Amino acid sequence: MALPPHAADWMNRAEIDYIGPFVKAWAAFNAWFRHASAQAQERAMLDWVKSQPNPVRRGVLALLRNDNDTAEAQALKLAISDLQMRLDAIHFEVTRKGENEQISLRSVCIAPKHFNRERIERSGQEYKAEKVAGGNIEITVTSVRSGNVKFLHVQAQYQPNAVYGHADFTANLSNAQQTTLRQFYDGCNPRPMRDLLRGGNDRLHVGAMEFRCTTEELLSGLIETIYAMRNALLHGEVDPDPRVLACYEPAYRIVMMFLHCAR
Repeated sequence: MALPPHAADWMNRAEIDYIGPFVKAWAAFNAWFRHASAQAQERAMLDWVKSQPNPVRRGVLALLRNDNDTAEAQALKLAISDLQMRLDAIHFEVTRKGENEQISLRSVCIAPKHFNRERIERSGQEYKAEKVAGGNIEITVTSVRSGNVKFLHVQAQYQPNAVYGHADFTANLSNAQQTTLRQFYDGCNPRPMRDLLRGGNDRLHVGAMEFRCTTEELLSGLIETIYAMRNALLHGEVDPDPRVLACYEPAYRIVMMFLHCAR
């Protein structure tokens, strides 16, 4: 028998919403690292939590060890596993500088790269990428002997496909030079993405999942992933999809564990 409209409405509202608790927990965490880090920029504050000695880093790294089977460690590992399984069940995307990025521990930037100028020489050619006026990136391939510029492209932000799809890329560069430029410019990526569940030599048993990364890398990935989820909320990028909203429940549990370590 179908529920009457008012009963169905109340049933829909009965689902616990973790958006509010998540926002409050992150606000408390934000207040802690802002004060404890003594940094001026939020990015520097997050990097401090990830890489410098502090109570959260110290506590979480201990809880993530494979040999730690305390109730607290199991609770954190279960929350991490739950978060990733829920992220796996959807495709939670945000827009960053005009590019779509998926929120997931399978694709997370844990070590942003800052470059102003990179260059290499291979087989008589100079491959160079540098920031120029206005913050644009200029990519060139130049003959070392003659100074002849074989390839030149300027772009407002890092977009490798625009380089490799440029007409001069295939018209002016040999196959070997194309390969070298690809390898060189791929290495200039300011946001190299890592899949923390594949490829690494380390093995971490986290709830129902196995991660192939170090405890330090997983901590960094968690902070970046949950920070991206927080930004998605503040920037209005979260759809009222129950599967998306459900991701904030394990994220809330993880942030509460951060706060417990900070006390």
